[in-house]
Amino acid sequence: MKITNETLATQLNHRSIRAFAKKTIAKEQLTAIYEAARHTSTSQFLQQFSILRITDEAKRKAISEIAKQDYVGGNGELLIFLADLNRNAKIRQHLGQDIARLQTADLFFQAVNDTVLAVQNALLAAESMGLGGVVLGSINNEPKKLVSVLELPQLTYPILGLQLGHLAQSPQLKPRLPLEFTVFDDKYPADFSLSEFKDA
Repeated sequence: MKITNETLATQLNHRSIRAFAKKTIAKEQLTAIYEAARHTSTSQFLQQFSILRITDEAKRKAISEIAKQDYVGGNGELLIFLADLNRNAKIRQHLGQDIARLQTADLFFQAVNDTVLAVQNALLAAESMGLGGVVLGSINNEPKKLVSVLELPQLTYPILGLQLGHLAQSPQLKPRLPLEFTVFDDKYPADFSLSEFKDA
């Protein structure tokens, strides 16, 4: 028996949308998207991510140039998701505690994980409301320039962008590898034959 429900249907219908209508996302919708991101799983409950909503046209243009994609910063909302250890560092400093642990690779990677998970939750929330979106890894084509454009403090880093809006296109669903090529029990397969992928 195939399991299905509204959430699964939304997830399985995911398509990256790169063309958006000139229509504003309602404030209530944005708040719901932020709340979905805020309730994402977080390592050690440190909640080490933040979202920058970019409304300044000069910054949107600069980010589009960095991403080398015209639709970035165009119609719709442009959100930049940050790995954010700065907030917890400030809290510790206000409490008179050192921030040495927040300067470790371990906590940075935990912040990256928090951020990536939050992006996915935000996108799923948007899609559940009939909106579309595309995840933007391209914002990091020029990391130093992006950090400067965003005027970011130390202990923050832009991980991914997310462009959201009302759909102005309906692209086809992209094919995915079958489960037998991506899910394994107990042990990763030693090798595979290209012929196995012929009908995948």
